[in-house]
Amino acid sequence: MKSTSLLVTTKFAPPRLSAQNVVREDLGTQLHQTHNSKVSIICGGAGFGKTTLLAQWRLDLIKEGATVCWLSLTPDDGAFTLFSASLIGAFQQVGLPLEDDLLLLGDSGGSEGMLAIGSALINSLARLNTELYLIIDDFHHVVDPRINQLMQTLIDNAPPHLHFIIASRIAPALLLGRLRAMGQLCEIGGNELSFNFRESLAFLKTHLDADIDLDAAHAIHAQTDGWPIGLQLVSISLKSTPRKRTGLSALAPNSADLSAYLSEDVIANLPEGLIEFLQKVSILRRFNADLAAHLTECPEAPQLISTIEALNLFLLPVDMEDRYQWYRLHPMFAEFLNQQLLQSATDVRKLHQRAAQWFGDQELVMEALRHALLSEDFDAVVQLLEHSLHPLSNISHLGTFLRWIEKVPQDLLMRHPRLVIFGVWGYALTARIDQGVRWLELLEASCGDRYAAQICLVKGMIAGQQDDSERSLQAIAPIMDSPLRNPLLEHFRLGLIIGNQAMVGNYALARATYRSINFTGTEEPLWIARSSMAVATLLEGNVLETERHAAPLLAQAEVAYGRRSISACTCAALMAEVRYEQDRIDDARETLANRLDVLSFSVPACTYSAALIYARLQLLQETPRAALEYLGKRAEHFRARKLDRGIALMLAEQIRIELMSEDWQRGDWRHGQMLQAELDELAGQHSGEKARDREICAISALSRARMARASHLPDQALQALDLVFNIGQLLGRGQLLVKANLLKALVLIDLDDEAQAQACLKEALALGYRLGLVRTFLDEGEELCQAMAKLETFESKAIEAYQKQLCAQVLETQLSSDGREGQGSPGAISADGVALTKREEDILALLEQSMPNKRIARTLNISDQTVKWNLRNIFMKFGVSSRYEAIIIARKRSNKPEMP
Repeated sequence: MKSTSLLVTTKFAPPRLSAQNVVREDLGTQLHQTHNSKVSIICGGAGFGKTTLLAQWRLDLIKEGATVCWLSLTPDDGAFTLFSASLIGAFQQVGLPLEDDLLLLGDSGGSEGMLAIGSALINSLARLNTELYLIIDDFHHVVDPRINQLMQTLIDNAPPHLHFIIASRIAPALLLGRLRAMGQLCEIGGNELSFNFRESLAFLKTHLDADIDLDAAHAIHAQTDGWPIGLQLVSISLKSTPRKRTGLSALAPNSADLSAYLSEDVIANLPEGLIEFLQKVSILRRFNADLAAHLTECPEAPQLISTIEALNLFLLPVDMEDRYQWYRLHPMFAEFLNQQLLQSATDVRKLHQRAAQWFGDQELVMEALRHALLSEDFDAVVQLLEHSLHPLSNISHLGTFLRWIEKVPQDLLMRHPRLVIFGVWGYALTARIDQGVRWLELLEASCGDRYAAQICLVKGMIAGQQDDSERSLQAIAPIMDSPLRNPLLEHFRLGLIIGNQAMVGNYALARATYRSINFTGTEEPLWIARSSMAVATLLEGNVLETERHAAPLLAQAEVAYGRRSISACTCAALMAEVRYEQDRIDDARETLANRLDVLSFSVPACTYSAALIYARLQLLQETPRAALEYLGKRAEHFRARKLDRGIALMLAEQIRIELMSEDWQRGDWRHGQMLQAELDELAGQHSGEKARDREICAISALSRARMARASHLPDQALQALDLVFNIGQLLGRGQLLVKANLLKALVLIDLDDEAQAQACLKEALALGYRLGLVRTFLDEGEELCQAMAKLETFESKAIEAYQKQLCAQVLETQLSSDGREGQGSPGAISADGVALTKREEDILALLEQSMPNKRIARTLNISDQTVKWNLRNIFMKFGVSSRYEAIIIARKRSNKPEMP
């Protein structure tokens, strides 16, 4: 009997891959690009999907014709003899001609036996003429140094067709520097093994809910930090207790499940001192060796951190420029450790006091405050707040700051006016207007002169939050022409001037003010000041200029302050509208995901924009009913905030959707008329000359024109549109003028005035082209497309191409909304006479292989948008409306003989 026949054969085959496994496309691509490397190392902590990744890659290698040996190690394989037997067994399992007698070579022990086995294996494997991959999983079980020597010998002397793939929780003790320098080493670490959001979303859709909300998916992804086993535990917990889904605070997996997994698979064999150290540092959101030593009173902290890092115990280095190397624990692991700490006899309050002391000494005030509050040392809290805190440099922390300051006893707080002014700023910037006004009155009564400039700014901010630009400008009039020496306050001053001047139509003054901004610095008010110019250009309707300002700001703000920071959310609202207007629907939805709660209390312009775009996304991707319900809820929210312009926008959008409904087509106009009556009443309450009042009147008039046209009252429609044109020109609202021209053109067509209708369409096209508008045209539907298609002469070739693009996109949108996709008769489709460009042919060839857009883009090294644009052209040329029909044509074309 062969000695290797006594081995458990399951170690020679990977676990069965479920059809529900998430395909790691990005990592698979990385492995594929380096599949000729001699060695690949996949190193990461428990539960990060190393085995699944290798199993997926194994199938790809087999499909390419390679021979793949699989070896899963267990703790028993940590000894040299058993490892050698398992290694030989793995080669034998795939039919390689190796004899058990090889094991006898190792009986001499020491390095000679190891070298003998290595040499025999290399000589046997060198005779093969096929690509051979040896995958060794769970290499961290290796404890005998002779195993590492054997592997080093095999790697150093292996024939070119032999490749090693090693997965381990800790870095293997192998000398790989030469291979790394030669580009013969592929390394994938823990950060790369974590799921990105797209992969987390795919996992949650498969294992939890196919219709999971993007906000909930973002929250779960953030909580698990992309840890695959964490996602699995969350899914199991939520499926077993669906009521937990009502609150994101309950999204953590069942504590017993998490505790069991981490206790049994992660910390079971750790020394007691290391576990105690981990428990204590778990109270910290980030730590370094010096802080850990101070907190735990353990001088060996640097060595312990090195041990934790070597063991891949969910320790994540924080990439930041600092004199310290910072680390953080995976949030779910930290929570597990923190629960264990609370159950121990450790004085946790004392730990927080020590943490607060260290952070305070380093002038890291935010963290010092957190720990001081947790230790309930209010004297320390007030001292930190009074002497060290500058919350306006990072206004995303203002919500946290307010929570801190509200915990300080009121009598103690009022003896410190500097804290009160910061509180006023916090309330103003987070739209808690009533509290802000109350605190502002207390501040003015006690020391108004000392904070005169800040009081002006806060009053301007509060007026802006109340959507009153004229009153906001009046509030800051004393400092309008006086730059402030404090750069943070100066950025707020400039941002208020830019946003308010744009709102009242003074775009030239807004741009001149923007050019005076000093762009040096990293404080968040600078981002707010710069984003105010993007708000201004969006008010003007210039989507192209808005993207130029907002896109880089969004990327920078996410890196500097986080995805849900005030600056990032402000830019996201702007970019969501830009992406929607550019017909990048999925991108717009992703931009808003997990941000709507923050945007609910943002500046009015961004709040309105986010609400409208989200409702339009629901209309396109869900149902009209869902969009109408959301708009109704937003209208109530704006009533609570006393924001009448927001109410008007929500009502007008509901009316626009109602006009497309089946009820309206059947002649049931009652709900639409009721909404219009409410909108007209609101406009009647705003007959003044403020920009907000005029906008509300324009919103009402445009909606009234839609209603009048739908009711076959063209004269009333034109009369209402005259008011829209007057206000649009007065305030310089380009997008509003385009909408008015489009609607007027349709009314004139109803009146058989083709010449005037075409003039309106040409004016709308010229302005729309300059502003970069797309969905403004698409949302008017197929009727507009038919009218635009009749245009013959254009101002320029560029506008003619723009018109053709819009017509094609309107037609595609109409086909999709009619639900006709895939209902054609592919068998009857002919590809005769259809000429494609080289790019279109390349895309069609990949489409024929049923590749998704993202994979086509990666294959051809082009953007997703380029793929979508070319697919639209292909569909239009073929006269089809679905990928399925295009694939049928592609396969017919590939089977046709070449033309002579």
